Amino acid sequence: MIEAVIVMGVLGIVFGVGLAYASGKLEVHVDERVERITELLPGGNCGACGFPACRELAEAVVKDHYLINNCRACNEDSWLGICNILGIELGRRKQEIALVACSCDSVDKFEYEGVRTCAAAALVMGGFKACKHACLGFGDCVHACPFSALERRGYQYFVDLRKCIGCGACVDACPRGLIKIVDKSAEVFVRCNSPDKGKVVAKICEKGCIGCKLCEKACEREAIKVENNIAVIDYGLCNGCGACMEACKFGTIVPVFHAEDAVDSTPKVTRTEKKSG
Repeated sequence: MIEAVIVMGVLGIVFGVGLAYASGKLEVHVDERVERITELLPGGNCGACGFPACRELAEAVVKDHYLINNCRACNEDSWLGICNILGIELGRRKQEIALVACSCDSVDKFEYEGVRTCAAAALVMGGFKACKHACLGFGDCVHACPFSALERRGYQYFVDLRKCIGCGACVDACPRGLIKIVDKSAEVFVRCNSPDKGKVVAKICEKGCIGCKLCEKACEREAIKVENNIAVIDYGLCNGCGACMEACKFGTIVPVFHAEDAVDSTPKVTRTEKKSG
């Protein structure tokens, strides 16, 4: 009986030592910074950063500090707090937004009755719009946005600048490449994506860019240039004076701050009216 007790005691000591040794060897070290960074991240687990959850991003950020740039949803205070935890200085965080580069005024070339998605419609004879670069209007971008920042109003799609973080999900969803990511400080935007010649655009769209260069001539900072038949803004040079917007006769260039109601705030001039006037 005593021998059995001794044997059990010895075995207990051996197993205890073995478990202690294994615990030390197999212990997974958790960096305390992960918890602190996770608390500062938005917690929405939206996946826009490329990781399925905020905690997984936090774990990745501890190993590769610059992955913090992947999260565009955290506010400035959280951003600075995370940088402080990591002991790095990344400077001012670049904030971006998505804007739809189409006024949705192109005429149709045939009636489409297929699957009601932009991706499907784009495959049928290049799309049912006369402008092969125009918005197809079935809202693939709306469904792709994890922040509900895109909405349809009539036949047009607008971005809620209060919700948009420029994650790019809508960009990937648009088969026409109509959605552009620009700096959040941008003041004006070219609401057209067609590189077609002016004569072609004028026949099929009331508000498309015809490459007339009036905006280019009006800009004293040379911040807007007509390239490949369409006006392109260099936001590094643009000071938001609005000269290009005033020079544009058809409302193709719109104010970013009022992008959600640009149709109401831009001149109601049509090419037909210009010819008759």
